[in-house]
Amino acid sequence: MCGRLVIYSPSERYAGLLGVTANFALSPRYNIPPTFEIPACRVSPQGEREMMLMRWGLVPRWSKGPDSRFSMFNARSETVHEKPAYRSAFKNQRCLIPVDGFYEWSQSNGKQPYFIHRRDNTPMVFAGLWDYWQDKDGNSIDSCTIIVTKANDEMQSIHDRMPVILDPRLFDDWLDPQNHAVDELRDMLQPYAPGDLESYPVSRDVNTPRNDNPDLLDKLAP
Repeated sequence: MCGRLVIYSPSERYAGLLGVTANFALSPRYNIPPTFEIPACRVSPQGEREMMLMRWGLVPRWSKGPDSRFSMFNARSETVHEKPAYRSAFKNQRCLIPVDGFYEWSQSNGKQPYFIHRRDNTPMVFAGLWDYWQDKDGNSIDSCTIIVTKANDEMQSIHDRMPVILDPRLFDDWLDPQNHAVDELRDMLQPYAPGDLESYPVSRDVNTPRNDNPDLLDKLAP
């Protein structure tokens, strides 16, 4: 799955990658857990592409609000089109989530955390879904979830799942709210091609969300 994110690039770098204008600043974060805000790019209800901060962890508009009993920060690619919590957003409200990297915990090595990023240190962009929730008092939440799929050959030694990393050539079709071709959209949700990512073990300090500093990205000595 994907439970911690690293976002240290300036918002302008993400905006340039996504073809939007940056209208907010980002502070570097090295250990972002679910329920915190992360940048996401969507097509607004007015039909304009925009990047904004959203709560990481989907809050469906039909729900009573955030509920700690349910983990909605990841959606499985195999069922995202049919699960009640996600199917409406999959049809109409898809988004792009730019990050510099993420952490994953080894299933076979005593829950050892690993940092995963591009070898060239450029940002990666995840496939996501967004939703808008509002209560009767007018309080509102824009939220998102990251779609995960089976791990590629490189990642399988760490975990059996990984985020869907989209090729830039798919950005427009993924974001287009008028694109309702379910089979075409599902075909985009593939494991990332091996060779472009680097993963290495890092400090178990990552296990505590309040630890948030660049030293978390240091590679553990053999």
